[in-house]
Amino acid sequence: MKKSPEQQISQTPNPEDAKRLSFEQPRGWYEYGRIPYKIFYTLDCPSSTIVDEKTPGRFKVTPDTGGGESLSIFIHESVPAEFKDVVAFHELREAELVYADGVARNQAHQQATAETEEYARKHLIKEEFEKFVEWQSHI
Repeated sequence: MKKSPEQQISQTPNPEDAKRLSFEQPRGWYEYGRIPYKIFYTLDCPSSTIVDEKTPGRFKVTPDTGGGESLSIFIHESVPAEFKDVVAFHELREAELVYADGVARNQAHQQATAETEEYARKHLIKEEFEKFVEWQSHI
């Protein structure tokens, strides 16, 4: 289900200003930026045609059981706990670029990748960031 204009946040987040994302449960509803959909996230998805160890995150518009649509964010179960928010940030930011700004998916992915590195550098301590870069190099 699309959000009404008054439900949308009009400011584009800057990765350097972005607060660290937090998720209370392995799955649930979330709000982020200017994405014009309700957002459902799952942080512990098993391997499937959607996510796996080589594609640890993905977003997709999915039908709601009660009608309408939402944006689903899928994070693979193999993503280390300390990086789940970083992968989620990437997927949310890419989806925002696509659905709120009309950016082509390839370009949105490239921009989200650069912003994700900034986000990770800001929110992970130096050792965690180095581990993140190493982990990411294997996907």
